[in-house]
Amino acid sequence: MALPLNQTEKKIKILTEKSDLLSIQEWNNYCSSLKNFFTTTNADNSLIHGYDIEFSNNYDMMIVDDKFLFGDVAYIESKYIDDNVGRQLHEYYLDLTNEVSQNSLSFHDSKLFQQGFLDNHLYALPFEKDFHLLYYRNINTNINDLDMGTISWDDILSIKSGSSSTTSSYPLSVAYGNDDELLETFMEYVQGKVDISGRNNINFENLYNESSSNIYSSFKKFVVSTNPTETDINKLTDITIENAYNALKKDESLFFKGKASHFSYLTKSDVNNNISAKLPPKNTSVLTTRYLVINSSSLIDKKVLVEVALQLTSKEIQLYKAEQFGKIPTFDLAQKSSDTSIQTYSEKNSDISGFIEKLNPMYLKDIFSNKYSAPLLEIRALLPEDIRKYVKDGNDQSLSNVLENTKNLLMDKVGVAHLPTILLYVPIIIFALFAIVVIILIFKYRNHPYLKIFSPNFCILSILGITLNIISPLFRMEINSISKCKFIYVYETIYTDLTLFPMVAVTYRIYTIYHNKSKDIKNKNLNRRIYTLFIVGLLLMIIYSACSSFLVLKFFFQANGTIDTYRQPLCTYNSGGILEWIERRINEAIYIVMIFLIIVTGRISKKFGEFKYIYCMFFIGIMEYGFNYILSILPSNKYFGFYLLTIVINSILNSLLIYYLVGSRLIYCIKHPNDSEPYHIEELVNNNKTQTQIQTMEE
Repeated sequence: MALPLNQTEKKIKILTEKSDLLSIQEWNNYCSSLKNFFTTTNADNSLIHGYDIEFSNNYDMMIVDDKFLFGDVAYIESKYIDDNVGRQLHEYYLDLTNEVSQNSLSFHDSKLFQQGFLDNHLYALPFEKDFHLLYYRNINTNINDLDMGTISWDDILSIKSGSSSTTSSYPLSVAYGNDDELLETFMEYVQGKVDISGRNNINFENLYNESSSNIYSSFKKFVVSTNPTETDINKLTDITIENAYNALKKDESLFFKGKASHFSYLTKSDVNNNISAKLPPKNTSVLTTRYLVINSSSLIDKKVLVEVALQLTSKEIQLYKAEQFGKIPTFDLAQKSSDTSIQTYSEKNSDISGFIEKLNPMYLKDIFSNKYSAPLLEIRALLPEDIRKYVKDGNDQSLSNVLENTKNLLMDKVGVAHLPTILLYVPIIIFALFAIVVIILIFKYRNHPYLKIFSPNFCILSILGITLNIISPLFRMEINSISKCKFIYVYETIYTDLTLFPMVAVTYRIYTIYHNKSKDIKNKNLNRRIYTLFIVGLLLMIIYSACSSFLVLKFFFQANGTIDTYRQPLCTYNSGGILEWIERRINEAIYIVMIFLIIVTGRISKKFGEFKYIYCMFFIGIMEYGFNYILSILPSNKYFGFYLLTIVINSILNSLLIYYLVGSRLIYCIKHPNDSEPYHIEELVNNNKTQTQIQTMEE
């Protein structure tokens, strides 16, 4: 977040998005006039006297719309948004809960005011609002008498000019090149077909079930019919708000779909004195609200910033903006009988007030609001281009997939049947049973000299760790609670260390025997010491992991993929980077120690197959990182099939690792159950190594 360049300037910098105003000159006039009004009206305010405001990229405050405000917040967060924008953006906003009197803000529309809260904390103050109107030339008598509450968007296409002086070539001009405009037009059009306003989430299924193709094709026909470049649909992205407005000015279209904030400019200027406006069909429009937030990292005194924010969102300045620029205040018009300021606004702006009272508002946050919905910022960033792409290529399935992804996770989608879920269990169970059989056989032949020298008890523990790894996808596939995330974190530590530590224990045992200069080695004492170190080390790592998981780390869900592909939730966390770093360094240190012990024991390690431990741990590390990477790049088409294939391959590789570790020795034991000396011990004696030490290694 940018900070003010210099506190001594007494200048408060405000960041705002691109304006909806129809010209750059109008925007510049708006900024200049607002600054002058702020300075004049606060000349006697001792707290902020001498401060100026400036609209800048280097900011102390920011004006954002409701689609951006808390747009990153969702139960299943977006990795796409995290990578491109960040997460928990509200942590950069100053918490106003205890800084302002909420009673003094009661003039705001209650719903708009409540949207400035997150988790009962106030971060944003309503700044202004806006909605759509259809502008037309009032000399068209056919339009003047239209009851917009009863007609549909499709009915707009059949309206003819009622004036011989107009030669409009198409019915409606829309700024389809603007992503927000395209998205909102699509939602308003669909609302005319089925109620998706958020009051009934089930109705949203009509956008990705069998009936969705009818809605899509109808919308495409509507867009093509309202597009001034319908002969070249690929130029759809070129239609700006100015292009759309100019089409009305030149009598090329009957209607121009603009904003209510354009009303004053379009209907009251001398050049536009024959332009009128109506609400969109069904009196329904997406309602957009802009909010003012304060940068919590600003160097300016917090009290000054709060006071400036209150002034910039006050009734007085909202009335001024309405009078000078036609901006729509965030007033609750139901209070006009008890609040003279609101009454004054209603009387001076009777047309807009009438529109507001008739309006059936749509809120995009309500439309895309269920437990597993994608964050609105991701929807806003990606869905418009998907709609635009559909209008060009007509691919119903692609758009249906995107719209379903906005609401549902991968395993909840209509196209993912229960049979593939069952198929996931089959390979895991098969390979887990294979590992269990190997464990049983190792236990059975644990006293065979060809296997005993390989420390069968520790070998069993390593294979048990690999087995837990094989079955881990069963826990990861459908994660639905933070508690499960915490469990999985500890579970991963258990199977990782349960695989690694026994290998280190065996290596250390052989190293100790090999380098012990005494001929009288107490094997039981050595084993007891190794088992004690193993148990203590494993318990310490598990306790460390459990404390980190349940007491320190803040887990949250983040979707792998996007609405364009699929959304598969993954457990992730923050505020714990140092803890994970410590755990990884410990494991890496153990790797290094094990490699060192194996190298210094030389030919004995090679004879006993200890180098297999190095290879096993090396491949386990590669498999872990490779598996996570592959999951992140699986194609969206037939994702589950590819995911299943990945699980099978991972299970096969783990099983091959088990075979590589102990398979040949186990097969020899099965074929030669009564052998007492499977190789010549004397070959191992070198460098003053005694028979007693070799016997100890066998035990």
